[in-house]
Amino acid sequence: MTLSFPPPKTWQDFEALTKDVARYRLGGDFENYGRLGQSQNGIDIYGWDNQNRVPAIQCKHKSNANATSKKVVTEIKPKVIDMEVSLADTFSPKLDVFIIATTTFRDKVIQNHIYTQNTNRAGSMLPKIILWNWEDFEEEINRHSELQYVYYEKTLRTFDQYNKDKHILTLLKYALDRPAFNTKFYMENHCEDFVKAIADTQMAFSIGRLNDREGNPLSSSFPPKNLSNQQDIQDITEAQIILQDIRDYVTQQAKDGNISQSNGYLEFRNNWELKISDHLNSERAKVIELVNKALNRNNFDEIKSNLMA
Repeated sequence: MTLSFPPPKTWQDFEALTKDVARYRLGGDFENYGRLGQSQNGIDIYGWDNQNRVPAIQCKHKSNANATSKKVVTEIKPKVIDMEVSLADTFSPKLDVFIIATTTFRDKVIQNHIYTQNTNRAGSMLPKIILWNWEDFEEEINRHSELQYVYYEKTLRTFDQYNKDKHILTLLKYALDRPAFNTKFYMENHCEDFVKAIADTQMAFSIGRLNDREGNPLSSSFPPKNLSNQQDIQDITEAQIILQDIRDYVTQQAKDGNISQSNGYLEFRNNWELKISDHLNSERAKVIELVNKALNRNNFDEIKSNLMA
């Protein structure tokens, strides 16, 4: 059954949803660009898609309330499109695709305007313009249950589509969708606040609550001990133990001076002998393998990670 989902109430939530939709719709990896108050050249989210292109996204959140934020609009007009495109054209690094994501609905006037713009820009080495309307978001949300449980738990309950096990496993999958569980360690690797990322993940595995890097709540579910399948509980419990071991290991190695923080990088001293990076890579991979076992038993897509390669 196809469900109808309301747009998020705030532009912050819409931006978070857009980033997750981009990961499913385009593949690759995406992150927020800059922070509130910084000049962003019309860009809110950027990254790399599964074709090694460089896309960037500007989020336009619809609201009927008065607001001064540039992120809040009641409708998209051609002049707004042109203004945002002109900013994106000057973005560095050079973009291959520029996406305007909006909670407004499809409008043939805007669709025709973008088609004309792309025709005129063909061969100019300027980024292709794409518009994501709310209908596009609903398609992705209906296609991926993970998005439904992260952003629309109440809607699922309303339509009797709620499943406790899927909700819990969705949160755990979401908790592992971060650089701390995707980036391999070599002699040194940029991994800001690695220990905190492990601690945040532990909280999701223990009490079913996930926070972002700043400590703001992202999502929550029942604690994993409430899963219906005993084997799922066993695998998740084992993963939780490994997470604590990783945290203790990193803390001890830092205390011994074998791991140090230097200009945004973690440096592993005597790594050729101690094999710190190999140990951290293999232990994190074990966590993902255990969670993937539970995901497979419940007909979820597996977590994809560079640690598994």
